[in-house]
Amino acid sequence: MEQVLKKIESNLAVVEFKSIARGIYVTDAMIKAANVNLVLATSLCPGKYLTVVEGETSAVENSLKIADETGGMQVFSSEVVNAVSFKVIDAISGKLSEKNTGSLAIIESMQIASIISSADEVVDTVQVEFADFRLARGCGVNSFYIFTGELSSVREGAKVASQYLMSRGALLASRVISGPDVEVWRWLKSSLCRC
Repeated sequence: MEQVLKKIESNLAVVEFKSIARGIYVTDAMIKAANVNLVLATSLCPGKYLTVVEGETSAVENSLKIADETGGMQVFSSEVVNAVSFKVIDAISGKLSEKNTGSLAIIESMQIASIISSADEVVDTVQVEFADFRLARGCGVNSFYIFTGELSSVREGAKVASQYLMSRGALLASRVISGPDVEVWRWLKSSLCRC
């Protein structure tokens, strides 16, 4: 009997558009032209659109080529991010942990591909759960993620993410909160709209 192995990582194409209409149009073309799965497609403030697709390397590269050709001057940025953990991909798509225990870290950057890669470095290093993952949504141009876990893991994860982002000139902020107060958890969860 053959053992079926579950994929633990995949590749992403991340495309940011200057136009919402063009972003939606090109997203449709990317999916139709390449064997990719849509992870995230959303409008951003102000008047931009973000698309993240997942798949095999050749497929995401093809979808990025389609985005650049079809999007033209309306493509603000486009990049392939290889070998990303499905734990990160799930967080980007909104599948987040409901646990409100332990400590938490907040990592913030303006560079979408770099923040995805930093999160991947974190989950490759320590055992943590994502409480939120926003790519330039609901907060202007900044992207951030929040992860929780045991204090030692959270501190090490924040250190790994900070070093990764600092080496690329992309770190805006990194903070660890040891055992947040119950009111902080309550307000944090209520403020984490998926907008």
